[in-house]
Amino acid sequence: MDLKFELLLSGKLLLALFFGALIGFERETAHKDAGVRTFGVLCMASCLFVAVASHLTDDKSAIARMLAAIPAGLGFIGAGLAFKDSSKSMQGLTTSTALWAASAIGSALALDMFLLSFLATVLTLFILSINKFGWYKKILKIGSQSDQNIYKK
Repeated sequence: MDLKFELLLSGKLLLALFFGALIGFERETAHKDAGVRTFGVLCMASCLFVAVASHLTDDKSAIARMLAAIPAGLGFIGAGLAFKDSSKSMQGLTTSTALWAASAIGSALALDMFLLSFLATVLTLFILSINKFGWYKKILKIGSQSDQNIYKK
């Protein structure tokens, strides 16, 4: 491995950590279990897995297998976050989905898709925050009710 590659990878890892931490900060301000540390580390680790796989081989199918393995592993984390509470309301789906997005952002950074990663981070933050906007509440007339209530059974 050469120094140039390691410096570039270090920059990608720091950027992935930052983007993931931004998403995690939003989750922490919404009082969710997974926050800055979880999202930051997950985004950075996804970046590292894909960067190492792409550095080891030029075989696109090997890189594709790594890209496929990351969401499969995330399924275990997401399943641990998503549950039905005592009122049969589904909890944790948004955070689980946001973890999936953070993983994709880290993977895209590893493959030098910097603009795409930035845009995905901004869009993720926007959609996670949308129910805090008055215009959204007014249009959908949801008031203070969470959109998670549609999952009640």
